[in-house]
Amino acid sequence: MTATVGLSVGESVVRLPRFQTKRGERAIDLKQIVYLSAQSNYTIFHLITGEEVLTTLSLSSYASLLETRGFIRIHKSNLLNGHYLGKCRLVRSGELMLPNGKIIGVARRKRSSLKKIANENRTK
Repeated sequence: MTATVGLSVGESVVRLPRFQTKRGERAIDLKQIVYLSAQSNYTIFHLITGEEVLTTLSLSSYASLLETRGFIRIHKSNLLNGHYLGKCRLVRSGELMLPNGKIIGVARRKRSSLKKIANENRTK
């Protein structure tokens, strides 16, 4: 079984690779994805609805596709949807607090560029 990652014709929907569910293959609108997190060789999609979708590809497989569509690699384990960056805030520990209150890690080397991007997004 081959797993493919790609965008549908409208380019606002990610077609996820095959994974075992009752519904089969699944497509997710990019705006619904808040962030992706790595868990070993798997990736968890964290959706705005609170749902978490586990896929069998690594985060780097998705990063190469999604970074060109506004997603930001903020840590080796996290890929944030840039659409939600303006609604997030950096906390003193250097982590990022999401709109739902969840806190995710930010790499030390990414903090300054993340602050710069966040400030640019707020001034627009």
